[in-house]
Amino acid sequence: MQNHTVRRNAPLRRFGPPGTRPAAHQDPGGARRATLVCFPSAGGGASGFAPWRRLLPEWLELYGHVGPGREERGREAPLSSVQELVDDVLPDVLALPDPLVLVGHSFGAALAYELTHRLTLAGRPPLRLVVLAAVAPGATALVPPTSDHEIELLWKQLGANTDGLSRPGFREWLFPVLRADFTAQAAYRPARPSEVTTPVTVLYGDEDPVVTAEEAAIWRTLCAGPFEVLPVPGGHFFPQAERAATADALVRVLERALERPLECE
Repeated sequence: MQNHTVRRNAPLRRFGPPGTRPAAHQDPGGARRATLVCFPSAGGGASGFAPWRRLLPEWLELYGHVGPGREERGREAPLSSVQELVDDVLPDVLALPDPLVLVGHSFGAALAYELTHRLTLAGRPPLRLVVLAAVAPGATALVPPTSDHEIELLWKQLGANTDGLSRPGFREWLFPVLRADFTAQAAYRPARPSEVTTPVTVLYGDEDPVVTAEEAAIWRTLCAGPFEVLPVPGGHFFPQAERAATADALVRVLERALERPLECE
């Protein structure tokens, strides 16, 4: 029997109870339900997904990933490989109820993809993998930034909010985590893409300077199952800057997933 609880200071944080259910996504019969597990961009934690709770319907149970070195796990050393990060969170994900939906933003998409592969091997493939503003792992050679200056330049290129960089202690806390995540992302190479048959939806920001429609479409090479690419208003950080549009797109994708399977292109 599955244990649906999450340990204190564990890799997952649950957000609930949910707020008012949006009228456009009501489920009067209570037939729908899914467990949404979200992985943030480099340096991020679960709190970035907290505002989604009031925008999502009750039938979606919401969890966010807390990696070592951030938030309530701030005293732990960051991990610098995708495999280690997935090893860390896998037991907690396996303890959650089906159907599972994995969502990954930017670097978090690499974790969600690898976790999809691990869950498939464990006989519990997710209902859907949703990729947000992410380049396909291994498709483009990435060189992780080696200095604080290079990290700051990359953040600015992506359109991140850099206001906090002037606060005392902010760089000393955040940059080691960012450096570990960027290193993990650059080194990650999916082992067996042909085994990932879970339907995949890639959402990209229509103003993203890095993940364009063409870049988003490259995820097709890593997916053996149904696949689609959809635009969302905003730039690389649209999951935070355009929360309502992101939540609406996500819910519509999952409503379709629960009603009928996505057909292959």
